[in-house]
Amino acid sequence: MARFPKLNVYLDGDFVGDLRQTDAGATTFTYDDDYRRHPEATPLSLSMPVSRASHPPRAVVPFLQGLLPDSGGKLSELSTAFHTSALNPYGLLAFVGRDVAGAVQILPPDESARDAGPREERVEALSADAVADLIDDLIKNADTWGTRDVAGRWSLPGAQPKVALFRSIDGEWGIPLDATPTTHILKPAVPPFIEHDVNEYVTMHAAAHLGLDVADAQLLTTTRGDRVFVSKRYDREVVDGVWRRRHQEDFCQALSVMPAQKYQSDGGPGFARMAQLIDTFPNVEQRRRSQRRMFDAMVFNVSAANTDAHAKNYSILLDAERAELAPLYDLGTHLVYPATRPLASAMKVGDEYRLDGIGIRDFVAVGRKLRIPADEAEARAFEIRAGLADAFAAAAQTIASSTERAIADRITSAVAAHASKRGWIDR
Repeated sequence: MARFPKLNVYLDGDFVGDLRQTDAGATTFTYDDDYRRHPEATPLSLSMPVSRASHPPRAVVPFLQGLLPDSGGKLSELSTAFHTSALNPYGLLAFVGRDVAGAVQILPPDESARDAGPREERVEALSADAVADLIDDLIKNADTWGTRDVAGRWSLPGAQPKVALFRSIDGEWGIPLDATPTTHILKPAVPPFIEHDVNEYVTMHAAAHLGLDVADAQLLTTTRGDRVFVSKRYDREVVDGVWRRRHQEDFCQALSVMPAQKYQSDGGPGFARMAQLIDTFPNVEQRRRSQRRMFDAMVFNVSAANTDAHAKNYSILLDAERAELAPLYDLGTHLVYPATRPLASAMKVGDEYRLDGIGIRDFVAVGRKLRIPADEAEARAFEIRAGLADAFAAAAQTIASSTERAIADRITSAVAAHASKRGWIDR
């Protein structure tokens, strides 16, 4: 018998419906009738439209699994801590669903979302040394994402070890309490890619330099000397002095695909399926903007050799009937690392996976699926490729630390050499 036969689901404090799990383990979601009747009701997922009251496991389970870490070690640790199967996202989220991606909160029936009442910022302050200890523990226990209890109740997707914290406007860190959400995600540099923090920072800023919409990012060094990549959560915002949660989901969730199938070669979504989904976005302006942003992201990721740009690394912001591609995140170039085999894209571009085999014709083919005219697609692809090396150089120049700048310069040199070899720039 399920430990919690029912779980309540909230979006930024609004009760939207409940999850239920049968004794056989089948998990379903049903919208609250009052919520469904609201003209501004936001769907829990595009795979679970508000127009239908109840939704089956084939849509519900991939959505829930997408709220949890991809790390087997972390899932095992959560399983042990809460005495529930690592293969049961419903059971795990009963304990860690208070603060997850998007506006979602998943709570046992005897709890209500604190967001539903008056919201006051409540935070357990962390000193700089306490943050350093937290990051040190995360590095030493990377497989389980640390051993310390950081007020539990939050969950982040992805495979890299990370922690979610609150950061005040004056830069102080803390553990959020009650209705206060986490606002930043901290990812330390861990083996085997101990320089990936700088890599991600430079790649994100290079993308922004080329006009792509990316999440705000910075580098941090703790009092212990550990380097950390810090990303500001775009699914959190302050409205009239109050923190709000913005709803979002990744493309695997929106297309009812399990995280284990996030790569197209493993059965996950490709650009064709993602383009078809974007085509359903109701608002014409948001749809067209999302199509162009997706095209830019594809060209950038292929050109910069971001081999991890799978469907879970693209997300959608949802607000009532409005849907729009979210800012980019988890960007990084593989060009600085030794390659033992030809580098491949996480998703097929045209008819090609191999990065060195993808050309303008392939970009134009995907652009066609995104309803972008061939001449416009070709011009934009040339623009991004021609500006890639300079964009990375500009990003590196924003780093003050000599140690981190040296790493950034190596990345910049690798990108410039690649761009020159491909004939995108003269050198």
